[in-house]
Amino acid sequence: CVVCQGVKFPWESAVSGREVCTEPVYGLQEIHINGDVSLAFRQYLHLTQDLSLFTEGGGWEVVRGVAEYWASRVTWSQEEQSYHLTGVMPPDEYQRNVDNSVYTNTVAQLSLQFAVDLAAVLQVPHPSQWQEIADKIKIPFDPEVKYHPEFDGYTAGSPVKQADAVMLGFPLEFPMTPEVRRHDLEMYEPVTDPEGPAMTWGVFAVGWLELGEVSRAQEQLNKSYRNIQEPFQVWSEQADGGGAVNFLTGMGGFLQAVLYGYTGFRIKVDCLTFDPVLPSDISELRLRGVCYLGNKLDWRFGGGSMSVCVTMVGGSQGHLPHWDLQLSVSSGETYPLALGRLVHVPMGPGELRRQVSGCRLL
Repeated sequence: CVVCQGVKFPWESAVSGREVCTEPVYGLQEIHINGDVSLAFRQYLHLTQDLSLFTEGGGWEVVRGVAEYWASRVTWSQEEQSYHLTGVMPPDEYQRNVDNSVYTNTVAQLSLQFAVDLAAVLQVPHPSQWQEIADKIKIPFDPEVKYHPEFDGYTAGSPVKQADAVMLGFPLEFPMTPEVRRHDLEMYEPVTDPEGPAMTWGVFAVGWLELGEVSRAQEQLNKSYRNIQEPFQVWSEQADGGGAVNFLTGMGGFLQAVLYGYTGFRIKVDCLTFDPVLPSDISELRLRGVCYLGNKLDWRFGGGSMSVCVTMVGGSQGHLPHWDLQLSVSSGETYPLALGRLVHVPMGPGELRRQVSGCRLL
């Protein structure tokens, strides 16, 4: 797009920061990378409330630049009365030059909405067009089958290289009913390449855990182990050992299944929610050093209960703002958290947020 404005991140980069991908099509068409970067900034803000990154550290310039890029990259469809992104490669790299990749359009929508919301917080001007595009960009959906086609013209049952449309549920958290979430998983699971990249199966596992289908989640997650190569247990991109070696993306997908699947952690604007579920062969899960709003916390799940303890306030995160936290559970009880105090509750859904008055004292 020779007339595009704003910031466009490379698909593969080096010390120069410029595109160095050996196959130009990836850098030219796999533009969802822009939205992925913006999503990382959004999650950082929600986890830390550190506005200094955006006022002094260049964060706003990145978020604004990405929004400017999307605004210049979309085209208006008079026929459909919506904004389109044409000629892209979705996360499913078997496809090229498609229109309205559901993942790309959704992450673009999130980028634009984040830019609008952040501009309001920072009290800086922004084009009204950003909100209009976010509201009117096309998100492909089949109302009869009740699932999200991967792109315009996708034929149900066509092979898919890796997790794509199923990422609308996680990590994008696009609003949908449990029925649609299930249909997306059931539609794409059997047609995803079994020799594809390792991170795919962690995404499916998170989705099934979200729906309480623990055995199906484990079936998917177990596929990841095929990508661990002996004798040093190095992760490869492909199950046969091919592709990138020491494949960090595959490792990350597996870890996210643990961190966001078993715990149900979800990063919200004003809280961290959880809804843990463990398979029968895992008796206990412990997570140490989970950082949230200037605190470090240790979590334990297992045996029908869970516990959380603040182990550090500030410390290595001293440059970040700090807030006291409270834990709320589905029974309606709310517990203030304090340094070194262990809070023990029945395992179930709840949320962690900034402390307010009226918390139950232990």
